Amino acid sequence: MGKHTIHFLLACSFLWAMLTFAIRAKGEELKFNTQEVREMWYSCAAEFRIIMPSMPEQIRAFLCDCYSDHMRQKYTPDQVKSLTKAQLKKLGLAMRKTCPLPTLQPKIDT
Repeated sequence: MGKHTIHFLLACSFLWAMLTFAIRAKGEELKFNTQEVREMWYSCAAEFRIIMPSMPEQIRAFLCDCYSDHMRQKYTPDQVKSLTKAQLKKLGLAMRKTCPLPTLQPKIDT
């Protein structure tokens, strides 16, 4: 392997170790696995496509990121899965304050 490849692998290993340490140092374990986060985000985006089909993709992505972050911080996967339709509706109304519709186009760094 080339010198650059070895440095890259070492840097990735170091970053992974630091991230793992930082998460554990905070006392927070990841509650949602990758699949659950994707499903939650996709459900949000699909719902916005239905109720607001003219919403720009960038705003939809911004809102669904906010919604998903909020849900991951406040709930466990089991709590999210057990929410009733009435609870989901109430939560959706509350999310308008938590994640308001941006007045300017949000910049999403990719």
